Amino acid sequence: MFSKLNELELKSLEKISTIKDFSDGDILFYEDEMSNNFYFLLDGQVEIYKVNVKGKIIVLNQFFSFEFIAEVSNYNNMKFPATGKSIGNSKVLIIDYRKFEKEFLYHKEIVPYVVKSLASKILTLNNIISSQLTMDATQRVAKFIYNNEKCLSCIKHHKIAENLNITPVTFSRILKTFKDENIIYEEENMLVIKKDLLKKQFS
Repeated sequence: MFSKLNELELKSLEKISTIKDFSDGDILFYEDEMSNNFYFLLDGQVEIYKVNVKGKIIVLNQFFSFEFIAEVSNYNNMKFPATGKSIGNSKVLIIDYRKFEKEFLYHKEIVPYVVKSLASKILTLNNIISSQLTMDATQRVAKFIYNNEKCLSCIKHHKIAENLNITPVTFSRILKTFKDENIIYEEENMLVIKKDLLKKQFS
């Protein structure tokens, strides 16, 4: 994103930026905290969540390396609507947003990345609404695996269940069903997913 900035611009960006390491469970920002900084995930995983009135954690989104985190709050000069937490170790580029807005936000080399990131957030929101309101648990699990097949081995299953707003037991039962029906199976220590059969579960 910054590769086409000239040397002077890069030095200006460096002056308003810091790189911070977070450990598992560390909080990047809290819900209702003012969004004064711009967060760009360089490495690792960050989870965005809210806590409902019963104390249950509702995961809204997960971010992986080379993604903006909750930047919509910055653009609208509003408080963060949810809390951001590091899952495992992560490395984050933190930029003073007010200075970034003044010097870089409308830069011709930066704007395409901003627009692309916002479009991605809209698609994610649409998927959340669609999944939670129109799909049952089996359909939600099938669609998640279809869109995130690599995550099945790199994210703990109870976290996936939490993201899908179902219990770990329900997730395990559905996963076993997919394996019994040979939609998902292991071959030479590799997880194989028949995506055409999986898609039929939710389309």
